[in-house]
Amino acid sequence: MESKKNNITITTKLFSSLLRSWWVILFLLICFFGYDLGIKKRNKAIFEMRSKYESLLEQQKLATTKKEDLQLRFAAQSDPAWIEMVLMKELGVVPENQIKVHFKN
Repeated sequence: MESKKNNITITTKLFSSLLRSWWVILFLLICFFGYDLGIKKRNKAIFEMRSKYESLLEQQKLATTKKEDLQLRFAAQSDPAWIEMVLMKELGVVPENQIKVHFKN
């Protein structure tokens, strides 16, 4: 009986102390929700920055390959074989010893 009474008084004291310090509990809950919201925003920002970074890396790779291709084309402009290939491809010019064939649709 005595232990039951002690148990009841302990729980009653604990409950009454919680009721007296309701503002502390409320403050802790507000802090927790604020922290949780901040962490979610931070994680979202990190995800967006990573995807932007990966996109920029892909653009850099494409720009590098295009730059190398343009450098090769520029270096090859003095090559007679390259000039002949451009004339054949862009203008449709055919060398003297070849026959040009046209297809009609």
